[in-house]
Amino acid sequence: MEYHATFVFLPYSKIDAMPMAPALLKAICDNNGLKTTTVDLNVETQLAYRNTKWATEIQNYIMYFSEMSEEAHDWYHQYIENKAKELIAMKSNWIGLSLLSFQSLCFAHDLCFYIKKNAPTQKIILGGPGISKDDNVNGTYKNNKKMSDTMLETKLCDAVVINESENLLIDILTNNKTGKFNTNTQISQDELNQLPARSYIDYKFDLYESSSTIFAGTATAAATITGSKGCVRRCTFCDVFTFEPKYVFKDGNKIADEMIEIYETQGIKNFFMSDSLINGSMKAFRQMNEALAKKLPKTLSYYGEYIARPEGQTTSEDYDLMALAGCKHVTVGIESGSEAVRNHMRKKFTNEDLSVMIESLEKVGITQEWNLMTGYVTETRKDFEETLALVEKYKDFKFPNVIVNPVGVLHLLPGSPLYDTHARQLDIGWEDVKQGVGLVYQYWKTSTNPENTFFNRTNWWIELLELCNKYKLMTEHRYKQKKTLAERMLQHWKENKA
Repeated sequence: MEYHATFVFLPYSKIDAMPMAPALLKAICDNNGLKTTTVDLNVETQLAYRNTKWATEIQNYIMYFSEMSEEAHDWYHQYIENKAKELIAMKSNWIGLSLLSFQSLCFAHDLCFYIKKNAPTQKIILGGPGISKDDNVNGTYKNNKKMSDTMLETKLCDAVVINESENLLIDILTNNKTGKFNTNTQISQDELNQLPARSYIDYKFDLYESSSTIFAGTATAAATITGSKGCVRRCTFCDVFTFEPKYVFKDGNKIADEMIEIYETQGIKNFFMSDSLINGSMKAFRQMNEALAKKLPKTLSYYGEYIARPEGQTTSEDYDLMALAGCKHVTVGIESGSEAVRNHMRKKFTNEDLSVMIESLEKVGITQEWNLMTGYVTETRKDFEETLALVEKYKDFKFPNVIVNPVGVLHLLPGSPLYDTHARQLDIGWEDVKQGVGLVYQYWKTSTNPENTFFNRTNWWIELLELCNKYKLMTEHRYKQKKTLAERMLQHWKENKA
C-alpha cells in the first residue's frame, strides 16, 4: 500500500499567513519519497465560524477556553466532527496535528476525540510548540497532568513528539512507532541552515483574507518561513525559551535564497517570518535585506516580529534597506509606554530608542503594529497613563501606518520568569483555564498590591481598547472581540471574587 501522511495545522489567531510547520514537514517527507498532504484548518475553521451569529463565542472558546451557549456548542461540535470525517476519508497512515500554542489545545482534544470516535484505528501524532511547551514546564492540561501524557493515556493519540521533530519524523511515520518521543534538544544552527524550502502547494490561497495593512495591492497570501529559533531577549513574561532555549539563526543569504526559491517555484511573493525577532541578529538581518534588495528589489514582501534596539544598533540606512528589500509590516512588542515597566520586563530600550524606531519606520513607509498589555506586576496607574500618552502622541500617524493591538491583561505563562515567581504556588488546573481567565484571574485574585487587582487591570484594558478604537488604530473586528472577552472576564470576577 502506498504510504500517505496528512499534516494538519490547527486553529490559532491569524489567517493572513500560511502556517510553516505542515509545509516544512511535507518538504522533509517529499525529500524522503513519502506521499503527503497538508490541511490548514486554521483558516478554514475561522472563516466558517465567522459567518455564524456565534462567531465571537466560538473564537473565544477556541482561543481562550471561554464558555459557549448551547447553540454555539452544537454548531462547533458538528463542524469539528465533519472535519474529523474529512480527514479520515483521506485514508492516511498517519494524521499529524501541529499545535502552535495553548490556543490550539481545545481544538486538538476535540478533533482527536472525533477522529477516534469514527475511526478508532486511525494513527494520530501530535507535535509543535503548543504541546512541547506544556510538556517542558509540566503543564496543566487536565487534572494537573501534561497534555501529552493525558492524550496518550486516554488513547486520543498514538504518538507525541516533544521539541524538534525534523530528525525523528521519518522514522516514526515509516516504522509506525507509538508513544512519547522527546528529543531533549533544539535544532542546531547548521541543521537550521540545511532545512529544505517549504512546500505550500496544498494550501488554498484564495481562503486567506486580504490585508490592506500589510500587502496592499498584492496577492495577499503569505508563506511562513523561519530565519531563526529562540530569542536574544529574556522578557520576564515570555515562555519562548522553554521550547527554544538557545538563539540560533540562518545565514541571511540562505533566508533570502529560500524566499526567492519559493517565489520562483510556487509563485508566492509574500512572506511572514515566524522568528521571535526578525532583527535578533542584525548581521543576518542585514545580509537578508541586502540580498533581496540586490536580486529582487521590492518584488518580494515580508513582515514579522521586530524589536526597538538601543541607540546605534540600527541606523537610518538599515530602515532604507528594509524598505527596499520589501519589508511591509513589523509587529513590535512595546508592551508599555512606561520605561520603568519595560526595564522590569527586560525590554532593554529607552523611550528615546522607541521614538527613533517609530518615526524611522513611519518615514520609510513600513506599517508598525504595537503590542501593548495592561496589568504587569509592577504597573501603577501612573505607568498605565504613560501607555495612554504613547497612543495619544502618535495618534495622527493613523491606521494603517500605526496599528495598536491591546493584547490584554498580563498572562502568567508556565515557564516564564514571572510564572516561576508569582504563579507556581497556585493550584491551577484545566477547569480554571477553561473559565477564560485562567492564570490571569488566579494571580490577581491573590495579589496584595491594592492597585494590582484583576478588576482594575481589566478595566484598564477596556480603557486602552476604547482609546485605540476612538482614534481608529485597530480594526472593528479586533476591538469587538477583545472587548467582549474583557467583559466576560469581569463578569467571571464579579461572580467568583468572594
